[in-house]
Amino acid sequence: MKLLQIRLLVKDFKKSVEFYKDLLGIPISWYEDEMEYALFNNGETKIELLSQKAMMKVIGNEDESLSGESPSNFLLQFEVEDVDKTYDYLRENGIEFVTAPHDRKEWRSRIAHFRDPDKNLIEIYKML
Repeated sequence: MKLLQIRLLVKDFKKSVEFYKDLLGIPISWYEDEMEYALFNNGETKIELLSQKAMMKVIGNEDESLSGESPSNFLLQFEVEDVDKTYDYLRENGIEFVTAPHDRKEWRSRIAHFRDPDKNLIEIYKML
């Protein structure tokens, strides 16, 4: 697995975009206001911003109070050769997934999610 991007799951999307874009001067390579998503191109490993609310929708839990867990503040995204094969391998080795492999057409990707022992969110990803 190759670390592709670090996704910061932010509470105030617009304020966070201004911070990284205007104050830190990191160029944006993709921005979607309605989706509350921004991709900052700062080198090989990118930084993404996505609102916590939008991420909770992605993992199928729009009401985070139902899970008893607070949303993560970040997500590690790993690029893999095959999301389904990686998912099968990790499940066979005891990892419980938050989401099964699925396509996100708006992201042009196939993804699945799980948490590390400290409940940090991890995404395996393959561009379609």
